Amino acid sequence: MRRLAVIVACVLGGAVLLSGAAEAHANYVRSNPASDARLVKAPAEIRIEFSEPPDPKGSDIQVLDTNGVRHDKRDVGLSGDPNGLRVSLNPIPDGGYVVAWTATSAVDGHTTRGNFVFVIGNGPIPRPPDVAEAAPPPALLEIGGRVLSYAGIALGLGTAFFVLFVAPAGVDPRRESWLLSIAGVLIVAGSVALVADQGPKLPPRLGIMLAVRAFAGLVLAAVSITPRLAMTRPVAAIAGGGVMTIGPLATFRPRRMIALAAGLTAAMTATLVSHATALGSLKSMALDFVHVLSVSVWTGGVVALLSCVLLARRDETAEDARVLGATVWRFSVTAMIATALLITAGALQAFDRLVLINDLYETPYGIALAVKIALVLVALAIGAFNLLRWGPRLRAGIRARTALVRDTMAETGIFIVIIVAASVLTALAPPAQPSASAFDQTQHVSGLRLEMLVASGGAGPNTYVLRVHQGLAPVTGAEKVALRFTMVEHDMGQQELVATERAAGEYVAQGSPTAMYGTWKIQTIVRLAGKEDVSTIFTVPVGAPGGPSSTPAPPLTIGPYTAIVFTDPAAPQAGAPITLFALLVGTDGNPVIGKKLHATFSGPASQGPLDASEDRAAFGPGRYRFDIAGLEAGTWKVTLAVGNEGTGTYSLVVSR
Repeated sequence: MRRLAVIVACVLGGAVLLSGAAEAHANYVRSNPASDARLVKAPAEIRIEFSEPPDPKGSDIQVLDTNGVRHDKRDVGLSGDPNGLRVSLNPIPDGGYVVAWTATSAVDGHTTRGNFVFVIGNGPIPRPPDVAEAAPPPALLEIGGRVLSYAGIALGLGTAFFVLFVAPAGVDPRRESWLLSIAGVLIVAGSVALVADQGPKLPPRLGIMLAVRAFAGLVLAAVSITPRLAMTRPVAAIAGGGVMTIGPLATFRPRRMIALAAGLTAAMTATLVSHATALGSLKSMALDFVHVLSVSVWTGGVVALLSCVLLARRDETAEDARVLGATVWRFSVTAMIATALLITAGALQAFDRLVLINDLYETPYGIALAVKIALVLVALAIGAFNLLRWGPRLRAGIRARTALVRDTMAETGIFIVIIVAASVLTALAPPAQPSASAFDQTQHVSGLRLEMLVASGGAGPNTYVLRVHQGLAPVTGAEKVALRFTMVEHDMGQQELVATERAAGEYVAQGSPTAMYGTWKIQTIVRLAGKEDVSTIFTVPVGAPGGPSSTPAPPLTIGPYTAIVFTDPAAPQAGAPITLFALLVGTDGNPVIGKKLHATFSGPASQGPLDASEDRAAFGPGRYRFDIAGLEAGTWKVTLAVGNEGTGTYSLVVSR
């Protein structure tokens, strides 16, 4: 047990050291120039910060004028920020420019795309930026690679754990070796398939993880073909003054510990390229690792129980039945503990990845998750039946091996489908995955799933997309889809944009209804033939117009509130005074007044904490400001706290 503890500690430590903050896809966070910015002079380069580390090899940044002529030097590289890319510019004249970017995640190789605009001089802002494309569905080769890898990890880890801690002495080494060999082959084949799916754009980090996984598979295959004499030679030990012969269980232990370490290593690589690592928190990674370990011990252990014990042993005598019953009891206790951990970790993860309970049957990710949950419950029921029905009979010396074999085979078949569902889950972006849009919110109204996306967080020209689905099916041919805009702080009347259908279930409108920064309510109206209008309201915080006075940023979630943060000036300079503004909005869509906001700083130098001042007369309700004397050049993380109700982190780039 001490050896097992050391192995687990090393693997968990490696997971922490090799992990990085990431999302499941590399999405736009901010840029310099900012989206919709108006500059006095042309920049020398474009910098974009993403939600996770991008891979420059598979990424691109194009800077295009209004005629589609490209002005960048095609030298995309890392910007110095772990999550940033940069591209140099040729000298460019005044006018409007579109920055079209493609980002390949260095974590899992998934690709995202988007664009934003900026202006040099007094010319008009180019066409409003479009909402970034949704990530393409996973390829069959990717899903197949994940199925093979996960099956191999479960089989290898589960078998090694079973023969070390559960199985009786004298397990047939040939059966154990076959299982470990199959596990190793599956892991290697799955890793090769995932590399082939990525092709030339394979990110180095993902390549390293897959190489480590394949090596772990080779180790499993290697230990399974250890010479039989070395595995079966008995070991003599002194016990009570005499000589006692210890059978194969003792001689197996070093080989089995190596197999267990290889299985744990392969499981760690699965966590490091999963959605859990993408969340950027140790808690999420730990939950995912526990999830992988528990499902492997359960599912792989069932296969090992079936192959190494149930099919290899008989229960012709009462003593045989009792020995078999004792093994089934030990494994049942192990499986119950693993299942409890699996359900707990899975439930906590699901809370972070679903937006609505309807996601379980209205999104591909949710359906795969629901199928997995249902199958786990069925497998759990079969296991409970084996424990309560056949286990006591065996321990009482009554034959029940045939029924156990039948039920365990059924359980094994269910586990295969569970692994397929898990492979689909890890290849899809969760519904709660942040998009590249400045605003992305989903509501379920009158049987329709309505997702509102706003391309830019600033005031002025913008693109608004409403995605309308009924269940999994996109709603097409709506008679009318309208967006009505009203401002909370000022009576500016009501403006309406009528959206047009550009793709199945996707309705788009462009315009400048949010001309002033503040809190805007967008009422969406969907009119279908022969049905009453379906209407709901989205509350959207809008930053000040891009220009010399501010920089809009994606909204922050701080406890129950939404905050949009921007600075004055838009491009802070080292040593110069900076004003940081925060617009705080409640769950009802109205500005939140009378709160205490506190800011702490971490960055290139020391900076003391600050408290916000609220001046409703000058800035309007729900607006708070922090006056900063000056900061050193570099990237700063500003953590905003609203009393004791929650915190959020804003990234601030200060130029030299």
